[in-house]
Amino acid sequence: MDKLFDFSGRRVVVTGASRGIGRSIAEAFGERGADVAVHYCSSADAAAEVVDGITASGGRAFAVQADMLTADGAAKLADAVKNHWDGLDILVNNAGDVIGRSTLAEADDRHIEQTLGLNLNSVVDLTRRLIPLLEKGQAPAIVNITSITAFNGGQGGVSVYGAAKGGILGLTRSLAGELCPTIRVNAVAPGVIITDIHRRTTTPERMVQIAEKTPLGRNGDPDECAGAVLLLAGAGGSFITGDVIHVNGGLWIG
Repeated sequence: MDKLFDFSGRRVVVTGASRGIGRSIAEAFGERGADVAVHYCSSADAAAEVVDGITASGGRAFAVQADMLTADGAAKLADAVKNHWDGLDILVNNAGDVIGRSTLAEADDRHIEQTLGLNLNSVVDLTRRLIPLLEKGQAPAIVNITSITAFNGGQGGVSVYGAAKGGILGLTRSLAGELCPTIRVNAVAPGVIITDIHRRTTTPERMVQIAEKTPLGRNGDPDECAGAVLLLAGAGGSFITGDVIHVNGGLWIG
């Protein structure tokens, strides 16, 4: 196995790992020998499928349930990880959701609180709780999943989501400075990736329009985000910190 993508024995937490980008990330680590904590909120069956798939590919995995929208969600997940491992090598903060589309003027308190709570506040809380465990890890790294909306603001009522993902960028850069040289911290910014979020919140017609304006001529696949995460988390990214990789088919420049 190429040493740049060999994660044998590395302990990895992936949040939001039962579906979409998170699932692809968890499976990619597992296929390369990692021990993976597969976090999920409500999709227990899907999380079990991820665990079974990782085990079948030669890795090790266990599922952890925690609702990151609740006040104790991050603490519940962090405690489960601490009870399972005495150190942590890689944390991938992937859990997030558009929640719903609404202009800021029309957004109610619940929409704002849930969007910021899931996409920003829970990341801050979980990371804070797992830093001591990461400090005991082997070449520890944090990879945060932000979004193209942090750069272009998105369209169609995602201003609060864009603000949260912009906060993730700021957190990434700040932590890279705070935690160096022990822990590297980077981010991946997906463009339009074909996942349940877009199936739920973006019309098929709009997805076609986006694909047509994307320089590579299509929308992305979750596995293409996983590749960027593996690079930043492993030996191939050992001299990268405080940075972001765009995975958007050139949409950002188009």
